[in-house]
Amino acid sequence: MKIAIASLGSCGDVYPSIALGQGFRNVGLETNIIAHKMFEPVVRRQGLLFSPVNALYRQSLAIHPNSIYPAKALDTFRLLTLKKRRVAPIMDSIVNDLEHAIRDADLVLYNMLSLPVHYLAKQIGIKAYPICLQPLGRTNEFPIPIIFSHLKVPCAFYSLTYRVAEKCMAYFLSSTRQFKKKIFCRDCFDEIYSRHIPVLHGFSRHIVPRPTDWGENMHITGYWFHDPGGEWVPPDDLKDFIDEGPAPVCVGFGSMNDLDIKTVIETVVKGVLDAGQRVILLTGWSGLESQFRPSSNLYPAKDIPHSWLFQRVSAVIHHGGAGTVGAALRAGVPSIVIPFFFDQRFWAKQLVKQGVGLPPIPKKHLKRQRITFAVRNVLGNGVFRERLKRLRDQVNSENGVKNAVTLILNGL
Repeated sequence: MKIAIASLGSCGDVYPSIALGQGFRNVGLETNIIAHKMFEPVVRRQGLLFSPVNALYRQSLAIHPNSIYPAKALDTFRLLTLKKRRVAPIMDSIVNDLEHAIRDADLVLYNMLSLPVHYLAKQIGIKAYPICLQPLGRTNEFPIPIIFSHLKVPCAFYSLTYRVAEKCMAYFLSSTRQFKKKIFCRDCFDEIYSRHIPVLHGFSRHIVPRPTDWGENMHITGYWFHDPGGEWVPPDDLKDFIDEGPAPVCVGFGSMNDLDIKTVIETVVKGVLDAGQRVILLTGWSGLESQFRPSSNLYPAKDIPHSWLFQRVSAVIHHGGAGTVGAALRAGVPSIVIPFFFDQRFWAKQLVKQGVGLPPIPKKHLKRQRITFAVRNVLGNGVFRERLKRLRDQVNSENGVKNAVTLILNGL
């Protein structure tokens, strides 16, 4: 069996798919990862096949063509309702690359940003199953996380929010030549529910309990953690920085490169230092690597694998992406979340519900004093630490990759 995994998006979207790919490879299945071309080196190092996608959705927000830096602040609704003349060329390119990449597969797994795969696979005559890092099955227990997590939605309208989001995606995808005047996106979701197409969710049931009104086709497997293994060796100066004092606080916002990201990072770093803590700063996609100088209290780096780093820090201040939340839970360290868009506020709320996190800090209310207070609060909270230890053990006992691979091999 040849399996293709279409995973459009940033590191938080792609790395879990690489972990799944490793799981399939370990049981002897040929696996092809379909992702943006920037991820080819890391995919190839894992011994997996790779098919490139040459554009990113966020280029619709760009200052100039081929840039990943937005002209305006990141916003979920604006991304979904951009003028079609901006979106169409990018969407056409993405769909063409996806269509080419899946042709030789026997089964395609696809994340929601790769939704056109559902229609393309149907045309070719191969099976396609959704994989989700957020709970995206219609439910009456909470509104859909990717759009409505920042709004107060009456309980009676929770299920409706999923249909609204589905229509937004249909509008967004109707920009392409292939799908113009088609209603495939609505059909896609209706088929998932009426034909019971399996949906794999890569998060822990201990952080999001399975909704009681989900059908049997909805599976929560546990997190799909990607570990770089021996391919990544920490530099000596990083090891020295960690060894020279108490465990530092990690600050990093991953692929968030909003217009005000520099102000956000500076405010957070100052707040952590005011709390008397040292900082490891991950600049990610912000492009700010050269603007923060190393010191005895600050170690800046573009990226450090979370599986290595989070075991060595006292807390993580981040944007609330699903992957970063999972990695922090896996290490048993507290999170302080400053959400930007999509599902990030949802994950912060789940941490609060489980008693292991503070309420999210909105960007517009961000002050260094608030960060200082939050850091002192989570580091001095013994109840948090005990709950995090218990949740860490539960998350690590799940083995989400093995569960997902077993479901696929057993025909679900």
